[in-house]
Amino acid sequence: MSTTRTQLPRDLETQVGQAARHLGISRERFVREALTAHLPPALQDQRRSFYELSRDLCGSVTGGPRDLARHEKKYLGGYGAWRR
Repeated sequence: MSTTRTQLPRDLETQVGQAARHLGISRERFVREALTAHLPPALQDQRRSFYELSRDLCGSVTGGPRDLARHEKKYLGGYGAWRR
C-alpha cells in the first residue's frame, strides 16, 4: 500500500475524524472507503449504457404527444423527407 499526503481544511479534518469515530474506524480507513465509493463511477463512464448515462433526463420533457410510441407514423410522417 502506498501513502498519499493530503492537506485538509480544519473543519473538514474535524468532520472526517467525527465520522470515523461514529463508525468506529480509523480516519485512514474512512478516507480510503470514501474514495473507493466515489471513484468507480467516474472510471466506468466508458462502460455504462446510454440509459445509465441519461436516466436522470427520463421524464424531464413536458408537452408533446402522449401516444408517440404507438402512433409514430401520425406524428413523424415526412420525417427525413428533405434527404430524398
